[in-house]
Amino acid sequence: MQGRATLAGNLCNASPAADSVPAMVAAGVTVTVTGPEGSRELAAEDVPQGLGKTALERGELVSAIHVPARGAQGGDAYLRFIPRTEMDIAVVGCGVNLRVDGDTITEARVALGAVAPTVVLVRGAGDALVGRSLDEDALDALAELAQAACNPIDDKRGTVAFRTHVAGVLAKRAAKIAYERARGQA
Repeated sequence: MQGRATLAGNLCNASPAADSVPAMVAAGVTVTVTGPEGSRELAAEDVPQGLGKTALERGELVSAIHVPARGAQGGDAYLRFIPRTEMDIAVVGCGVNLRVDGDTITEARVALGAVAPTVVLVRGAGDALVGRSLDEDALDALAELAQAACNPIDDKRGTVAFRTHVAGVLAKRAAKIAYERARGQA
């Protein structure tokens, strides 16, 4: 059943562990919400408001999803850590969207899932990466920002410390993949 979900359904389920939502947030996706009062635009990160709660009003639904064109020098990646012995629910997920000019990062967005009550856009990730190549210093700065953005819970799938650590690891790994894709090397 995993392959049968829709992007809108995943977004409006408002689960912090939803797989497609960090990738949508990192990519700068917006949605058109339509209801009895007309239509309005929302950023994907503004739709989930808490566990099972959304910004949609009574009678509204997502009528369109707008994915910005990535372009030839853009790259995306989404990685997640899941327990192998339990349900296929992310313990931590990370989406990265980068744009480059040669080896230099010109735009960057990073989003984390399952580390807070909603998907988290990692503030400062763009500032830490833009204007540089993706070297170890940039990756370390990104990992620190990702870890600082976490506000996870302890549960049977992972502790606060584990989830926070994994967020930094996944941010680095996903950034490397997105960077290689943006540079046309993956």
